[in-house]
This record gives sequence, structure tokens and C-alpha cells, in this order.
Amino acid sequence: MDGKDRITEFFNRRHKERQTNLANLQELRSKEAAEYEGLEYFEQLTGTFNKILGSIQELQKYLSTSTIFLTEHKIKTCQGTINDLQAQAEEKRTRLIPKKKFGFKSYTKPEVLIEKSENGAKKPLDELDGLKRRQVFQWTVDGRRNEEILLDGSATNGQDITLNDLENCLVRIVGHPGSIQLSKLKNCVVLAGPVARSVFADDCHKCKFVFACQQMRLHTSHTCDIYLHVTCRGIIEDCTEIRTAAYNFSYPNIHADFQSAGLDVERNNWQDLADFNWLSPDRPSPNWKKMDQQGLIEHWDAFLEQFRKENSIHSHV
Repeated sequence: MDGKDRITEFFNRRHKERQTNLANLQELRSKEAAEYEGLEYFEQLTGTFNKILGSIQELQKYLSTSTIFLTEHKIKTCQGTINDLQAQAEEKRTRLIPKKKFGFKSYTKPEVLIEKSENGAKKPLDELDGLKRRQVFQWTVDGRRNEEILLDGSATNGQDITLNDLENCLVRIVGHPGSIQLSKLKNCVVLAGPVARSVFADDCHKCKFVFACQQMRLHTSHTCDIYLHVTCRGIIEDCTEIRTAAYNFSYPNIHADFQSAGLDVERNNWQDLADFNWLSPDRPSPNWKKMDQQGLIEHWDAFLEQFRKENSIHSHV
């Protein structure tokens, strides 16, 4: 073999070696890319499940704060639904994400623990009776008699306002609350500025309410007058002798509060309530009616002054 052939053979051998090295390098890079893509996929999947389980936890918190006005049956039904969602999410997470290979940490199931039993073990929400559930809730105003109470915008704007166990009281809520919940009111007057979301009242008797809101629900109440601005259809359930009229409360800057609450001032369904205890489509519910002109309160200042005198109300304004 002469010198020319040796040189040709040398370059051919080097060329083959380079091709082999390139092929090996490409194969290695392909494997690394595949592993990285797989890891990235499972990291994204883990993030998605964490968001799902976080949302379920938020539902659990919402149920915990809503037990003040839900019946025992509805609480158990909602708790069962949340438990089912939790179990399904955990099952799918376990099936779709290989824990050992990628070393992902398991998600800890959120617990709503608010009391210990006699032997020291904690009890979940659904094992507590209704009274004990209500004891953990902090009311905005609770247990008042013959008082006038003013909640101004600094205390109400965007907040959830809750009133419980009031009798012969006058409550004025100025500003734009996020929501209002009422429970066990007797012979009370509640005047509220625009509410961004919902108003829920339960076990109220011989009261006068003035509400502007997106949703209104009245439960287990009787002999109540509601001056209402509601953008959705209002709901009553287990109620009797309910009368409605158009919202007519006013105070300085109320128009700005309507805007802040996001309520449409042109849309008001005060004349159209849904009675969940009356299913006949042909006849109107006997449990509520529109207020006639004779019973309508047009001048609130004069009415409130008379209400104060009749009930010996002392002011906390």
C-alpha cells in the first residue's frame, strides 16, 4: 500500500469514527430530552393536581363558614360531595403520577378540625352537631337587645357582615358589603347599602329589611317586609306573610356604593320571588305578596324615630 492509499484509509477511518461519535451523541441527547420532557410533564401534572386539591380545600373552608345557615341535611350532602371529590382527585393523582421515580411529595388531605373529643382525638366538621358548629363562627353583631347599631363603610366595604340573635334592634349598614347573613332576628329593622354578592336571612320574624344585592334568600321566616333591589330572582323557603317593595333607602354617596358593589341600578326583580315551597305554575304563592301603597314606608326618618321610641332603643352609633 503506497502513501496515497494509507492517507485515504486514514481519513476514511476518521470519518467513520466521527460519524459513530455523532450518532452516539445524538442518541444520548435524545434520551436526555425524553427524560426531561417526561419529568417536565409530570411536574406540570403535579402542579395541576395541587391546584385541584387546593380548590377542594377552599370548598371545604366555604362549607365550614356556611354552616350557620345550612340545614343538617344540606351540610351532610355538601360534605359528602367534597369527600367524593377529594377521593377521586387522590385516586387519579396516585394512578397518573409515579411517586417513586420522580420523588413527588404526596398531598396531605386538608382537615377541618375544630374540637377535641374526651379522649383527646380531634373531630372533623361532619361529626359535630349544629350547635357546636355555630359556636366556632364569629358574628359581626351578636346577642343585642333594644339597641341601634351603625356599621359604616370602614367596617363593611367588601366584608362579610353577619348578624345573630337580635331583638328590637335598629341596624344601619352603610357602604358596600361583600355579603350579609342574618339569623334569629325578631322585631328588627335592618337598612343596608348595596351588597356585592348575596343576602341570606334565616329564622327572622316581624322584621323590616332594606336590601340591594345580586342574590337574596329568605329561609324559615314570617311576617317580614323587604324593600328590595335584587338583580337575580329572590328566593324564599319555608316562609309565610312576606311582603316586598322596591328598595328606597338613601344616604350620601349611595350611588358610588352601587358602582363599587357592581350592581345594575336599572335591573331590579323585587316583584318576582321564587317560593321553593310553592310548585304550582298556575297560581301565585300565598306566602308572599307585593306591598300595597297603604303599608309602604316612604319616609324612613319618621318611621325610625317612632321605632326607637316604641322599643326604648339606646344608641351605639
